[in-house]
Parts: sequence; structure tokens; C-alpha cells
Amino acid sequence: MPQRIIFPRKGEVILEDFKLPSLQTQDVQIRTRYSLMSIGTETTILNQEYDADTHFAQRFTFPQLKTGVQAVGYVEEIGPDVKDLKVGDHVFMRMAHGSHQVIAESECSLIPSDIDLKEACWCGLAKTAFRAAWAGNFSSINQVLIIGAGPVGQMAVRWANAFGVESILINDLSTFRLEQAVLGGATATLVGTIKSQVGQLTEINRVDEISTIVDTTGNPEVLQYALAAAPMFGKIVMLGDTGYPNRQCLNSNFMSKGLILQAVHDSHDLDGWDQPSIDKKFFTHVLQGELNLSGLITHEFLPAECAEAYRLIQNRKEQALGVLYNWENEY
Repeated sequence: MPQRIIFPRKGEVILEDFKLPSLQTQDVQIRTRYSLMSIGTETTILNQEYDADTHFAQRFTFPQLKTGVQAVGYVEEIGPDVKDLKVGDHVFMRMAHGSHQVIAESECSLIPSDIDLKEACWCGLAKTAFRAAWAGNFSSINQVLIIGAGPVGQMAVRWANAFGVESILINDLSTFRLEQAVLGGATATLVGTIKSQVGQLTEINRVDEISTIVDTTGNPEVLQYALAAAPMFGKIVMLGDTGYPNRQCLNSNFMSKGLILQAVHDSHDLDGWDQPSIDKKFFTHVLQGELNLSGLITHEFLPAECAEAYRLIQNRKEQALGVLYNWENEY
């Protein structure tokens, strides 16, 4: 019987049996091998950390039956009108934590045979971070500040490195996360809250302006300090999706510095960059050695250990980056 991880109510996680939907003509049935947590989003949903007037409240209710957004697996069965995939192919899919999935062929990306499947799980968060890289003009800037060295921040660092940004500054409270960012291409680390770093960043701007700041944290308090740290006519890209947007406030720096503030979201297709094209670009850079993903999987759990996994990301978040469910040996 297929199984999936769900949130039956606020703060509770269980593994349950479920029935797969029928295979439609353009669908494929996937047997999941690994699924990767989206730590920030899943914690927000599990703990209901959002205001009632947000898109979180509109999209997520309890019981929440879809608890993840990225997984890899192999094709078990195909519908009669499936054109490109065949049984046995390994694919990436933006689907929930579960042992099996039925999904349209168009929503799958074929994984090149030379790519490690656990590393392929990062494709989803890499796509999210790519939105910020594109909106932040990473291909044409010399210096970027990334606030937050969590999973999305790690991917933002790696895209900055792949795009050739010379100076990649990363800020976080966790020295472990900052060390992983350096392995991915960060050239300087700032330990502590962004509030505590504003003075140092102001000095850096006097020498070489940080033309783009990317906030990956989802912390509504960060915006005011990003505005303070930005140089004249700088750009701030808001990538971290907060459940409390009403707490994000502009201040006088926004007008006095002539700043540009741009929000980007995983669902935004910018300049033709949709999921298939970004997935392909991600795999290409990984194969070419331009996106270093080694060491990013920090924890691996069996699906039956899901409650323990969520306790980890809530109680010891600073030590967690890639938290993986291994579905291979469950059935």
C-alpha cells in the first residue's frame, strides 16, 4: 500500500496509507526513492505560522495531505499518450513526501544518468533560488549579499558562483551553515544577525557597493535592516516567503537611497525561465562541476521517522540543511 507523510493537525506529523489516483493518458506513476524537505516552508505550515489573510492560510488547511515539494524516483508505469518518458527512467518532480506519485509527464524532469539522485533532489530549491539570481542580475554584478544560509540561501550562493559573481557575502547566525556556504562559493561570511552587521556593511559599501541584496530568511524583521545595509540605488530581492508580511515595513532608507525592492516566488516564471528550463540548467551546471552540492545532505530519515525529522528542523535548525527521506527500502 502506498504511504505518505501528512500533517493531520497543527504540530502533528504521521505516516499514513493512501490510495493512488487513477493513471490518466498523459500521466506517469513514479516510485519515489528520495524526497527532500523544504525546511522553512514545511515548518511554517506544520506550526501554522502565518496570518489569516496570507496565501498560506488560503492554500493550506488541516489535515494537510501534501507536505513536501521535491522528490526523485523512477517511472513504474506510463499512460498511453506519454511521449518521452519510459519505464525505469529516473525523474525529478515537485511532489509531496510519499512512496508513490501519479503525475503528468509534463511535470517531470528526466535526471541525467551521471547525476547522483540525492543531489538531484536539490533541483526544486535550486529553481527557487534561481528566481532570485535572475531577478538580481547575478550575471552582471560584482558583489552580492545573501541573508540567510539555510537551504535556499545555499542554493543562492551556488548560483552566484555559477554566474561568476566575484564577491559573494553570506550572513547567518550558524557557523556550520556559513562553512557550507563557503564550500559552495561564498567569499566572505558575516556571523550574527543582519541588524548587527549593518555598520560593517556600510563600510563595505564605501569601498565596493553591494549592488544586490537577497533576503532568503522569511523573517519579516530582516527587511528594515536590509534597507539600512543597501547602498544608494541598490536592489533588494525578497526571496524568503514570510507568513507575517504585515510585519515587513519600509523605512526612510527606501526613498532616500532610491532603492529597488523586488519580490520573487517559486511560482514566478521570469523571461521564459520555467521549471523545465531551470531544471535543465541546474543539471547542466552540476555535471560541469559549477554547482558544488557535496555535504549539503546533513540528515537522512526513514519515512516512519518523520516525527523525529520535524523535531530536528525545529529544535536544531542551525545544524540542518538537506534533510532527506529515504523511501528505497520501505516496500
